[in-house]
Amino acid sequence: MALSHDVHPSRKILLVVTTGGFTHAGPVLEIGRALAERGHVIEFATLDGQESWIKPNEYGFVTKIHTMGSGPTHEQLNDHYRRMQAWDVRKGIEPTFISKSMFDSYWPQTYFSLKKIIEDPKTRPSMIVADFFVEAANDMHVEYDLPIAVVCPNWPPLQLPCPYIPGQPGFQLPGTLTSEDASMWLRFKNEMIILLDLPAIMRLFSRTRQMRHRHGVSRPLHKPKKPDYLIFVNSFIGLEIPRDLPPTCSPVGPLLSPTWDPLDTKCEEFLHNHKSVLYIALGTHIILPHKDVAKIIVGVSRLMNEGLVDGVIWAIPKTGRNDIDTSQSFNTTIKDITTDISLADMLGNKHPDWVFPFFAPQRAILDHTSTKLYFTHGGGSSANEALFHGKPMLSMGIFFDQTANTTRLVAGGVAESLDKFTFTSDEIYMKSKKILDSGKDGLYRQNVLRLQRIAHIAARRKNHAADLIEETMYDNELRFDKNGKELRPMHLQTADSRMSAWKANNWDLWTVSALGLVVVMGSMGFVTKQLWKHQQPILGNLHTLILGGWRLVNTSIVNRNVQL
Repeated sequence: MALSHDVHPSRKILLVVTTGGFTHAGPVLEIGRALAERGHVIEFATLDGQESWIKPNEYGFVTKIHTMGSGPTHEQLNDHYRRMQAWDVRKGIEPTFISKSMFDSYWPQTYFSLKKIIEDPKTRPSMIVADFFVEAANDMHVEYDLPIAVVCPNWPPLQLPCPYIPGQPGFQLPGTLTSEDASMWLRFKNEMIILLDLPAIMRLFSRTRQMRHRHGVSRPLHKPKKPDYLIFVNSFIGLEIPRDLPPTCSPVGPLLSPTWDPLDTKCEEFLHNHKSVLYIALGTHIILPHKDVAKIIVGVSRLMNEGLVDGVIWAIPKTGRNDIDTSQSFNTTIKDITTDISLADMLGNKHPDWVFPFFAPQRAILDHTSTKLYFTHGGGSSANEALFHGKPMLSMGIFFDQTANTTRLVAGGVAESLDKFTFTSDEIYMKSKKILDSGKDGLYRQNVLRLQRIAHIAARRKNHAADLIEETMYDNELRFDKNGKELRPMHLQTADSRMSAWKANNWDLWTVSALGLVVVMGSMGFVTKQLWKHQQPILGNLHTLILGGWRLVNTSIVNRNVQL
């Protein structure tokens, strides 16, 4: 029997993505797709110019788009990506705060735009699903008792504390997984990253607090360690490290579209004519210095000379070519003839075994049988797609989750890592050869297949995300009375979130028990001390008592014998 609409009513759900690019929007939209398939009305709020993301053939389920003002300029984003490319987490996290402040500067327009949407009965949603950059969504949750879900690429920093995972997600040193295999020194250094930059962190918090005050919000940002809202992680256990989680948090990735762009004519022809292709894509916004580009070409050329690779597809957008010296030439083989070719000619696709598109249909390339190895920056979307399509990787993390993902991919046995500051041509050659030489039945292929199968199962969890959203939405609607008074807490929230630390951790019981033990032990000590202090009189009295008793018994026996 089908459920009635009273049991499973459709609702309006607002998806919100501001800064961060389409890699932030894609996962949010995939959750929206799962909710739309259940009959819910899906609307999308974003910054001006990003409406083009909602392609009718791909996201036709979005019924309305709300714009919330202009976003970062090209210059701001260029500065951000160059700053992050130069950032070395081993030297501290303060450089990231410049970018954080830039992105935070878009909070006011997002905050007031969302308020306008929510306060209008015609546009008010029943739920907000937001990218983790949209901190104004947390304010809507607090001010309007509106349930929200926040989508993160991995475990969020400063929330969901886990003592056996050192450091904070996004700020961990390369090679860090859990305390199980980490040395004490590595664990210590991970914790010190935050502590040493504490003054800079406090300055960032102060700037944020002042910005909020200027716009009439005196309340601090709502980010409890165990949140009273949903947190979805666009990853899966196998890539992400297992940890204890409250019911409000769940890994639901890989959040991938069920369809993808097909191969264009050039890539399709290239993959048809080459049977062992290396695909290189280091992110849309990464601008590699020329010396790094040259090192990659030299290392890959050695692979081609040995027949381990017979073709290369390297996607470099226009901005990514800004620092390349196109006049440099490289010694290469074309149709068994060794010759020199300029980088300008290579970028112009005049080498038959190299192709440099501005944009590549990544998932179609990764899905093709001719693609044997993927050289990636290890971003969340790239890692998810590579594992879903079953490809081993060279991973060179540039910043944030990319570094952590690289460590996880290596630990999972599906990748070799490169350090963006120290990698060499020889290292590219040796590590690629190590993967490619392992063959079809090698350990890399075994681990890739293992994680590919897990990823395909985990990809269904967008429906689990939709389940939790429906649960939270319906619970929120019916746990308040008609005057807005809360009748009961959120059904997924654990009780300790509403209790004092003393009670939640049973510290009060331990304190009372300890005091009781002190009293008992003290009493016993006092009694023992008194007994020891007065032992002679007590022993003397006891001796007299025993002796008197013995005489009495002895006298009785004598009298009885006389009578007999």
